[in-house]
Amino acid sequence: MVDRGVPLGEALLMHDKWLEKKGIKHKNFAVVTWSNWDCRVMLESECKFKRIRKPPYFNRWINLKVPFQEMFHGVRCNLKEAVQLASLTWEGRAHCGLDDARNTARLLVHLMDMGFKFSITNSLMSQTSEFPVKYETSRNHLLDQNQHTQKPKELVGAPFHIHPFANSGGKERQMFCYCGVLSSKCVVRKPGPTQGRCFFGCGNWTAARRAVCNYFAWASP
Repeated sequence: MVDRGVPLGEALLMHDKWLEKKGIKHKNFAVVTWSNWDCRVMLESECKFKRIRKPPYFNRWINLKVPFQEMFHGVRCNLKEAVQLASLTWEGRAHCGLDDARNTARLLVHLMDMGFKFSITNSLMSQTSEFPVKYETSRNHLLDQNQHTQKPKELVGAPFHIHPFANSGGKERQMFCYCGVLSSKCVVRKPGPTQGRCFFGCGNWTAARRAVCNYFAWASP
């Protein structure tokens, strides 16, 4: 329980109105969490149980653990330890929702100042992103990739396998994975009938964390 808190439905409405008042709601922005539990499990199940309409911007998020581990050589730790490893002073009480949120925000700003380029790390597979999100290193600006390229229309609500060159006149174009970021073009290296063939996969793939979503599409032969 939160002292002097309000019901979840009212809190979500207040938050939505705050985003609109600040001019954020209709811009490219992302929810940032520490771990996937809040958006993938807790908020999703609580809204379903209480029959509350959840705003769609909670369907994709940045799990700050992912960029933190990339910046700090794969170290695994809890939020308080992460704040301290970043040479910041923990403020408040651990596992207090408000204090955890404030410290997560401080850690996010610190990683921004270190020059990390953020992208969506996780999303609910039943939902598709409206547009991709990429963040500049500056905390004051967001880079909307829609300014440079239109997202293929067939991606909205499409099944898992999407041909990357449909209606493109044979020219390769940019594809987006289920995380809402540009997909990565890779080559099959495993010996077999498909060795050497190109395909598109999760744009957040790294050798350390592997793929975040299971997006897959063969490239044109």
